[in-house]
Amino acid sequence: MTTLDERFLSSYGVLAGLGRVDSEGMPIPNTAIMAVNPDQWRIISEACFGYLWNRRGLTGRQRSLITMSGLVVLRRDDNLHGHLLSGLDMGFSPEQINEIFLHLIFYVGAPMVNTATRVAWDVYQERGLTLEPFQVFDTTETPDALYQRGLSIRSQVLGDGDGGSFDQSDSVDADWDRYLLEYLWGSVWGRPGLDLQERCICTLTAMVGHGTDDAIRDYVGGALRLGLSAASVREIMFHLSFYIGDSQARRGKALAEEVIAAQ
Repeated sequence: MTTLDERFLSSYGVLAGLGRVDSEGMPIPNTAIMAVNPDQWRIISEACFGYLWNRRGLTGRQRSLITMSGLVVLRRDDNLHGHLLSGLDMGFSPEQINEIFLHLIFYVGAPMVNTATRVAWDVYQERGLTLEPFQVFDTTETPDALYQRGLSIRSQVLGDGDGGSFDQSDSVDADWDRYLLEYLWGSVWGRPGLDLQERCICTLTAMVGHGTDDAIRDYVGGALRLGLSAASVREIMFHLSFYIGDSQARRGKALAEEVIAAQ
């Protein structure tokens, strides 16, 4: 049986991958938490990085993607700063991190994403990084072309159903649906930097923290359709328990189980 000390020591490798160790390979503690409540720091190190981040079912890169996405949704700017640094150390480029933010605009709102982008800018400055952002938005493309591409991508992710379309008898809802097909599905989901599975993981994370039951079900189905295993979907929920709270994560898992059982 693994001891608690062994769990704690296993956090060292995870923290090294996240860029959170010193030149001698020792974890860099949060001085404020250590001063106020050292047991809190021990539990974070052991239960989160020693146990959770070491579990199978998700790669370290996927866990980093989930964590960064979740912190954007929760507006945890101080924690986001640290996990953006860790994301860079896990192999995400600044351009890919920017894509995580851009992807989340229609799911959590532009103000949250703009704030996260400001945090990221500070991180890039801190690291002395030079950016080459993806600039692929074609202002000469027609709305019909965006719409058709959006239909195709939404079908790949959500299947051939209506994908949560609105009531087409309502003129506002009909316009709203087309607007999302053009800009969310046609423009955002088709961008470079992240593949469809990574975008779906990003979206599912946002929905567990911020979305409706139907949205969670939709994107669980999308994740499975894009090749993520049922075990990995369950692991996403488990991972989120430490960051968004157990109740929200359990809700996500219960809804995921409905979709997995139906398939």
